[in-house]
Amino acid sequence: MSFGSYLKKQRESNNWTIKELAERLGFSSSYISQLENGTRIPSQKQLATFAKAYQLPEEEVRKQWTEGKIQQVSMGSDYKFNINDVGEKRVHEAASKLEQGLEELKKSFSDDGHFKLPVLVAIPIDDLDGHLSRTSDFVMLPKDNVIPGHRVFGLRVSDLTLPDAGILAGDFIILDADMKPKNGDIVVMSTPDGLAMTYYHERGEHLELRPEKEGFKKTYHLTESKMIGRLVYHIKKY
Repeated sequence: MSFGSYLKKQRESNNWTIKELAERLGFSSSYISQLENGTRIPSQKQLATFAKAYQLPEEEVRKQWTEGKIQQVSMGSDYKFNINDVGEKRVHEAASKLEQGLEELKKSFSDDGHFKLPVLVAIPIDDLDGHLSRTSDFVMLPKDNVIPGHRVFGLRVSDLTLPDAGILAGDFIILDADMKPKNGDIVVMSTPDGLAMTYYHERGEHLELRPEKEGFKKTYHLTESKMIGRLVYHIKKY
């Protein structure tokens, strides 16, 4: 996905017009249109401003920008040419510019000390490992905040919300599928009646849903319910 397509997708998902977004950023509407159709791309210094305007994690915006730059370069040339046609001097100039561009891209990565967090489009009821291996969306998370060996993933909240905890549609959450929950933790559970985001509370051999949810029983036997993930981060959409 190009960086322009990514920006357009984020704008449309928030139901913003180009004019509204231009006002948020302090740019012209024509500039936003040029960004979305790929004729312009912002500088690396502008990415923090874009992250704030689009209400997104800055690391995610930087990742998408970097991948867009790589895609732009790969689509713009097949790197095949005859040195006799362009001259040795032009070849050295092109090689120098390419090296400078690669250095700029290297600086935009933040893999050192970070965990590449997979982002899913929906909560995986089954085959979590398969979903994690197939996703192409990632954000960067400090490694110190991830338990080694745990399956940690992020997703955008849609239908599954927990208003009592302030978790609403549009928010971004990060779940740990391997962290043992304790009473009071917020978890996503799979029950015979569907998925539920709830406060974890064991009562004997049963899980009690708190708060109670319409269409669900108040309690489920632990053997018939499955934890999809324990909430470890909640990023609020404003």
